[in-house]
Amino acid sequence: MGKVSIMTFNIRYNTKEDGQYKLHPYRYEYIDQYLKENAADVMGFQEVEEKTQRLLEGTLGNDYLVVGLGRLRNYTDESNCIAFRRDKFRFLSCDTFWLSPTPGICDSCPVDVYPGRVCTTVTLVPIPEKGQPATPFRVYNTHLFHSPDERLRAYGLYVILERMRRDKAEADFPVVLMGDFNSTPDSTAMEAIYKYAPLKLTDVTTDVGYTYHEYENPDLVKTKIDYIFTDAKYDPVSVEKITCRRDSDGMFLTDHFPIKFEIEL
Repeated sequence: MGKVSIMTFNIRYNTKEDGQYKLHPYRYEYIDQYLKENAADVMGFQEVEEKTQRLLEGTLGNDYLVVGLGRLRNYTDESNCIAFRRDKFRFLSCDTFWLSPTPGICDSCPVDVYPGRVCTTVTLVPIPEKGQPATPFRVYNTHLFHSPDERLRAYGLYVILERMRRDKAEADFPVVLMGDFNSTPDSTAMEAIYKYAPLKLTDVTTDVGYTYHEYENPDLVKTKIDYIFTDAKYDPVSVEKITCRRDSDGMFLTDHFPIKFEIEL
């Protein structure tokens, strides 16, 4: 198939605390404009509330399928939904699982912490050009715990990595793991992925710099907490941190910088 563009995008939930950058009705207008012009082939979103997921489905229209369930009881509240182009991929499978000892149970948590967190995964089969082979691949999109306890994020990553290992044992497809990990590169949590022997994943975002900026708050110590890992071949030149800001009013897309890159299938 060639190159497939992939993006991770923490969209930031709707809260009045954001003032002029509140998602609804202010900031989503800019997101809508950006995605209609610059959407990747596959996109993993975080902090997507139910209303926002419906809006994303409208923004992306019939060109994309948006999948993923909310993290709370009855599959409500925030999701880590994944959107992908209908004309480029066949949809093989999808699952939302919880970062807990019981990943298949909705609203489950690892300890006495609430709310829980989830990972959404899809398996896609590129629609090849005539006569070319099709290489399926899996995408995992997550948002790790926001807690002073670094062990919670390490545990969440371990649950995801174990799921990836089992999936690989069943069918060894290339993988992409992305999202908001709420952890800096030198943190204890990130050691879980760097030292996980069964999978050899490369962090394609090593050189992007900080990703969390809180609308470029001058008082914030800006950090990198958004990542994309893969074991697929990828184009290093394609890795891009999306730092655009609307000229007319200074509007940001979100309080994180989305990241986009290309894998080669």
